[in-house]
Amino acid sequence: MLKHLLWLSLGLAAVPAQAEERLEDPIAWSCFSCSEEERQAFALRKGEGSHLVYTGFNYGLLYAYRVEARGDELVVEKRYPIAWLARQFDEMILHYRQSSGDFYDEWGTFDLFPPGWPSDPKDTILWGHHVSSLHPQHADARATVKRVLNNGTRYSHFKGDYYGRVIRFDFQLDGSVPYTVRLKSGTTDLGYMEFYFDHDTRSWEYLGSQDLRHPIQETPEDFLGADGGARSFHYVTTFQGAAPYFLQRAKWAGAKVHGEMPNPRKNVRFDCSRMDGELNCFVIHL
Repeated sequence: MLKHLLWLSLGLAAVPAQAEERLEDPIAWSCFSCSEEERQAFALRKGEGSHLVYTGFNYGLLYAYRVEARGDELVVEKRYPIAWLARQFDEMILHYRQSSGDFYDEWGTFDLFPPGWPSDPKDTILWGHHVSSLHPQHADARATVKRVLNNGTRYSHFKGDYYGRVIRFDFQLDGSVPYTVRLKSGTTDLGYMEFYFDHDTRSWEYLGSQDLRHPIQETPEDFLGADGGARSFHYVTTFQGAAPYFLQRAKWAGAKVHGEMPNPRKNVRFDCSRMDGELNCFVIHL
């Protein structure tokens, strides 16, 4: 019954709902470059109910159909997607990158103060280092980013439905292609953070980060190779602003750091391995 009520709302009808009910998100099904006749045939194959069909990755390519049983046969009627659905589709679909299969919106700059500022006056920009699980205040840093994403106007289309529903695309149903925001922070060295929209919580959640050279480590194991063996990290002179933060994360991960950063700057390599059960990272001047 709950699913039936949801699909009734995808056309022109309003949906009464109990306050405690969680209505399912509408799903948009692909039928690329399909004609009207082909779209209607597609909807009929889906059976009774209301169905959303999109024909490409561009504005205005979302269509709604209502399939009903009349006597011994099914009939299909074309509808118009209600306004909040059409807007969500138009705002979201342009951020699907067909070349890579990723689904993200990229911010040019995203400059916030890190947690605890100005305890370190030189550490003025919140970036992937601060939201890493290794950072002692990562929960505060993530909460700061989530507040901006949840309360800002850039994603107000996610709140267009009275019941909080957000459209899902068929290629998202297995959870492999979340709608992601890529937040570039400060200088080029600092790379970007990624958060994704969680359909279950209706909120933005942390996904991962990287500086210009490497993914930001989240656990002690991230300083090692996939097989647990030694791993090296290179930072060249021209992009070395993130290198001292690498060493700080290594120490938070319990590593013994051997050596110091060069002064003046040189290309450096960090060689990390587990020795006698302990994580060690060596600073190598190149």
